[in-house]
This record gives sequence, structure tokens and C-alpha cells, in this order.
Amino acid sequence: MSFFFTPSTESYIGFVDTYFCELMEDHLEHYLKNTRVSKSAIQSRLIHPFTNLKYPSRSAFLLLRKYANDFFSSGAEPRFIALAGLRGVGKTTLMWHTAEYIYNNHQTNIFFFNVNILKSIGISLYQVLEEFQRQILKKRFVEATEPITLLFDEVHDDENWANTLKILYEDARSAFILCTGSSALHLNQTVDLARRWRIEKIYPFKFNEFISAKTHPEHKGKMIPPEKDLSKFLKEALFYAETANESFKKIQDLKTKVDNYFLKIESNSSYNLRELIQGFISYQNIPSFLFYKDKYTITDSILDLLKRVILEDIQKLKPSYIEHVKIERLLLRLAASDELNTEKLSQILGLRQNEINDIIKILADAEILNILFPYGGIDARVVKNKKAFFMSPSLRRALLSTLFGKDLPEHYRGKLLEDIVVLYLRRILVEGILSFVSGEDQVNPDFVIETRDTPILLEVGTKKSSSRQVTKSKIKCRYGILVSEGISEPNLIENAIKLPLRWFLLL
Repeated sequence: MSFFFTPSTESYIGFVDTYFCELMEDHLEHYLKNTRVSKSAIQSRLIHPFTNLKYPSRSAFLLLRKYANDFFSSGAEPRFIALAGLRGVGKTTLMWHTAEYIYNNHQTNIFFFNVNILKSIGISLYQVLEEFQRQILKKRFVEATEPITLLFDEVHDDENWANTLKILYEDARSAFILCTGSSALHLNQTVDLARRWRIEKIYPFKFNEFISAKTHPEHKGKMIPPEKDLSKFLKEALFYAETANESFKKIQDLKTKVDNYFLKIESNSSYNLRELIQGFISYQNIPSFLFYKDKYTITDSILDLLKRVILEDIQKLKPSYIEHVKIERLLLRLAASDELNTEKLSQILGLRQNEINDIIKILADAEILNILFPYGGIDARVVKNKKAFFMSPSLRRALLSTLFGKDLPEHYRGKLLEDIVVLYLRRILVEGILSFVSGEDQVNPDFVIETRDTPILLEVGTKKSSSRQVTKSKIKCRYGILVSEGISEPNLIENAIKLPLRWFLLL
């Protein structure tokens, strides 16, 4: 006779099911109790634990603040906003800055859902929202009339997030909804939400954002702010003037503002301006690395970030794709030579050409790459090779460090400048008016910017002072611009404006 009770298979399975259901209910109840956001909870996410200083807000906060004001004052759309961008650009912190503003100025019914935690405890977003209505709201969303704010972090971690949020938007008409996703790769994969939400792309730092954040702890919270409207006026002067003379005149009118800004930096910072610019371009344009001191640690962290995009983000979109090493090899190849010759890449990497094109598109959607088409008509865009630039020059810098160590050859430093220029132009110009010029056997600039009825030519360089690439080009243009570290002050020669890199970084 056995001394142990041995239950039947059915009763044992029933016992286990009951146990796990009760455990899940306990987890869910505990989770829901902690969804309500308090003032102290907001502060804990916005204050650095060691400096005890509040993280400065990004420029994108101004737009989110406007959306919140419009909704809570008149019910205006958009009331459902998604923040998409490269890992580490500060999407979650930006969400908490917006939550703080709403809490202090509109209403305190704010609830936060970390979807990654829900995934880890085996509860779907749909389940938690159903229970949220029953246990916390005590009513269905469609019955609620009082304003409410719902925050969702890493929303794409839920398998059915798109359908769940579609239902939420339609039912919760009094809710202001803000969510983050690791990239537009996930947020753009469904058309169900296209007309319902507004996707705001969050980019790496602009230089003035970097300066504000960098000087913030150094001066105990008294950061160096950007000059008001300088970026807007500089954009108008550079890209929308009718002639080079008109453009240069507008640039000269901004000289006092620009000089004042740089004077503030140099007189109120323990760093010199050149060091700040180099650090910004190579290492610290991604906000999450701002407080890192060691360059090697930043490089290793960026390489780890790239691995996470490949192993996690891309894997979610294309679960069947397991050639992770080939994606890494392709990225390294692009870091060293950015023109996308799929025929050559196919031979080198052992991938089919259409497979390379698929990977390139995914890397662009994942906010790793900015893809430009060659200048010209439809034929040029279809026939000629595209060109890949990195969303952050720090990504290229980290990849190249595996080949060259910490000291890059001058040629590759020029590639970093091209990355930062494309990043800036992609941020401030309408999609489709920026292209590159192909053809190494001709005198041509790096980029063409198609504003007004005739384009502008743009050349970028580390130590360049000659504007020959834009003045001798056969492309008909209004004028040319040379952006270079080798230029100290703006100048106008022939039909070309010579602009210091530090000026361009103020856009």
C-alpha cells in the first residue's frame, strides 16, 4: 500500500489550472491597484536618483503639451498619440513629462500600463483593460464621461495590441491616450489604427537639446536654453530663400543670436565647444547615454542596442527570419560603405537581392537607417542604387569601432557628419524633397534639397573649405551650401554659402 496519495490525471490538471488562475488573478489585482499615477510616482520617473535633478524635457514635449491642452479644453483630436523612435531616445521620459503637465494643469485621473510587465506575468492587454473597467473605473469605457489619461509603455509587447487599442479608442471617447513603441516598425504594421492615432517620431537629440541636458546637472538644474526661434529662422534662411544673396543676408541677421548662444556655452560650461560637438556627434546624441562618462562603455552599449533591435524588434515583425548574423554583417558593411548596391551585397553576404531589400526596409522601419533615393525622376529612383545613412552617427561610430578601434580614419569621420546632416534634414524637411547625387566621375554635391521650383545643392565635409562640388555641378540650382568643420564663419563666394558645422547644428 502506498503512503502517498496519487490523484488522477484529470484532477491534477484541474488543480494546477485552478492554482494558476488564482495566481494570475492575484497578479492582475495587484497590477491594477498600481496603475493609478500619483504625483510622487511621476516625480520618481523624472528625477535623477543621484543628482536629484529633474530631467529636462525634449522639444517634442511642446507639441504633446499642445495636444493635451486642445483635448482637455475642447475635446479636439488627436487624442490618441503614439511615440515611436530608436531605442534610447527618451520616449518613456517624454511620456512622463506629458503626464506631469496633465496632472498639474488638467486632471489627475491618470493610469499607467507597462505592457512588458503584463507580458511577463502572462496577461494580455485586453484582459487588463477589461478588469480595469470592472475593478477601477466601476463602469465601461463607453459609459465614462469624465476625462481620463491612459499611458501605455512598450505597447507592441502585447500580441494583439493593435486590435485592443482600436477598441479602446472607439470606446473610451473621454480618454487622452499616449503610448510608446520601440519603433515605427511595430506601430506602422497595421492599418487599423492609421486614421485613429497620430504617430510622432522621436529622434535623437538636436545639438541645443544636448547642450540643455548636458549643462543641466552641471549648473544644478539651470540649463542653457536654446535661443528662441533661432532654429526656425535659420531653416527659412538656408532652404527657402530665392537667391544666395537673400539667404546670406538672412544668415547675417542671425549672427548676434548665434554668437550669444555659443558665448553662453563657452562661458558657462567646463567643456570647450569643439569637444562638445565631437562628443555629441560621436557618442551622446542618443539621450540614454548622456550620463555615461566612458566612451568605451557607450560604444559597447550601442552595440548591445543594435543586437536588441535585431534579436527582439525585427524578430517580432519577422519571426521566421533567423539570419541574425547576416543582418549584423550587412549593417557593418553599410557602416563602411553606404551605397546600397544589392548585387554586390548579395555576392558578399550570401543573400538574395530581394532578401537584402527586405532587410534594408526593416532596418529603416526600426529607426536604424535613413534611406535616400538618388536625385532625378522616377527612372533614377527605380534603376539606380539607394543610399543608407544611420539614424544616429553614434550607431555608425560604434560599428566602425569594431574595425578601427577608437580612432577613425578621416574618411569615416566625414560619414558621421553626413549621418547627422541627414538626420537634421529628415527631421525638419517634408518627406521626399531630400535626395543624394550619384555618379563619382562627375563634380557633384552630396545632397539635393528640392524647395521652391529649383533645388539647393548641399555639400558636407570635415575640413573642406572649397565649394567646388556645388558651384561646378551641372545640376541647375538656386544656390549651393557647403557645411564644414573647416569653416569658421558664414561666407558667400560665387553662388555658394559656406556655413560652419556648428551653425548647421542649431537648426
